[in-house]
Parts: sequence; structure tokens; C-alpha cells
Amino acid sequence: SAAVMAEGSSGINAEYGGKFQGEFIEQRRDKLECWLNRIGRHPIIAHSNVTKHFLQCQDEKAWKEGKRVAESDKTSRSGFFLTVQCEAQLPDTLASESYVASFSTFSKKMESNLDRLVKQNDDYTNKMMGGIKHMYSKYASIFKEMGELYDTGPLTNSKPVNSALISTGRCYQEISDVYDNQPRYDAHVLSESIREYQGILGAVPDMLHVHKGTAQKVKDFTRSDEKDAEEEAQVLKRYSTISAAVMAEVNHFHESRNTDFNRMMRDFLSSQLDFHRNVAQKLEHALSLYPEPNNM
Repeated sequence: SAAVMAEGSSGINAEYGGKFQGEFIEQRRDKLECWLNRIGRHPIIAHSNVTKHFLQCQDEKAWKEGKRVAESDKTSRSGFFLTVQCEAQLPDTLASESYVASFSTFSKKMESNLDRLVKQNDDYTNKMMGGIKHMYSKYASIFKEMGELYDTGPLTNSKPVNSALISTGRCYQEISDVYDNQPRYDAHVLSESIREYQGILGAVPDMLHVHKGTAQKVKDFTRSDEKDAEEEAQVLKRYSTISAAVMAEVNHFHESRNTDFNRMMRDFLSSQLDFHRNVAQKLEHALSLYPEPNNM
């Protein structure tokens, strides 16, 4: 998962420039910070030599050399399992297969769910910055013109209502602007976090493929007529070690997911509440400008 996220954060699109360059760089900085925070929370990757080199090396030449060494490391990706040493009791075959199969189903359903959420956020954004924004802007124009027109009428006591109508027009234009800006505080933020998890989930099939391939080797070996007790023990130990590593990674994923989605949803709902309170306050102010019927 770390490799996928590292690849996803490399390179800067040259098309971004001018007035958007500062904002684009800030977005890249935020994504890098999120990536480093996730790497830092991983119990193994956080303490790896490549992570320490990435964060601590100050010399540019040495940093590039370390990057080349990391890129040519034969123990990267599935080769990582060759370096695992498991001190705890190893899981049995049936338990690990069942656990990994359950996570495979879970990850596919989660990926589908997150895809739907991102699409829904896009739809929400388009409506907020498009149809709903324009609707309030049209109301603003109508109410403003209505107040200005009525102000030319013959009634001398209509000034408060006319003025309130014009103010209501300004209020609805402000609400239009609020709708236009809101997605960057809720939907965009949520989608960025979701896309990070989509990247992580994209690495899951490779991890599970290694586990499945090793499990198949165990099955093939046990069916063989010619068995060597020592070799059988080594095959089973390798499978159990890989199972333990995969299960530990799955556990870490679920723990991180629980923490992250709690934070993500709290931030999303807090932003939604602030948004609706802001709109309600503007409407309440507009309402307060109209005289009570018995005071007209």
C-alpha cells in the first residue's frame, strides 16, 4: 500500500501554473503530509531504512543514491515476505485462509462503496456549484428588482418592506456564494481522503495473490507422493509466516480505517453543520428586516 501511495504522489503536472501554481503546490504539500503521516503510523514501514533515509537525509546526492538503492531492492513488493520473521505463534492454515478470504470480500465491497461515494460527492459538487447556486442567484436578482420597483410606488409606508426585499436579494446572493464555496470544505476534503483509501485498496489484490499462491504450493506439496519431512516443514512455516504478515497487515488496515473514517465523518458533518447554520443565520437576518404585520 505504501508503494502505491508513493507512486501516486510522484510528479507534478506542468499544466498547472500561473495563478493556480501556489494552490496546486499547497495541495501537493497536503497530500505529501497525509502520505507521511500514514507511513509514520505503520508499525514496520515507519522504522524502515528507506523511510528514515527519505526523511532524514540532507545531502541531495546521497538522497538520490539512496532512492536508487531502494528502487532496486529485491525485497520490495512480494519479496518483502522473504524478510519477515514471526516470533508469535503462527496461524493454522484453515484460520488464515478463512481470514484472508473474508478480507478479500470486504475489500472488494469497500472499494465499490467508496467509488459510489466519490461519484456522489462529484454529483453534490456539480449541483452545489451549478444548479443550486444559480437558483439562489436568480432569486437574488428577482428580490432585488422587486424591492427597487416597489420603491417607486405611491405608498409612503412601504419603505421598510421595499428595503427588506432589496436586502433579501443581497442575502440570497450571499447564500449563492456560500453554496458555490461549500464543496471545498466538505465533499472535496472527503473525496481526497477516500481517494487515499482507493489507492491502498488497489494494492490489496497483489498482497492477497502472494498469499493465495503460497497456499496453493502447500496444497500441491501435501498431495505429492514424494514428501520430505524437512522440506514439508519449511513449506508450511513459510506459508504460516506469510499468513501472519498478511493477517497483521489486514488488522492494521482495519484499525487505521476505523480511526480515519471516524475523523473523516466528524470533519464532514461538522462542515455540513457550519454550512447550514451559516445559511440559516442569513435567512433569519433577512426575516428580521420585515416588520411584524401588526406594526405596519
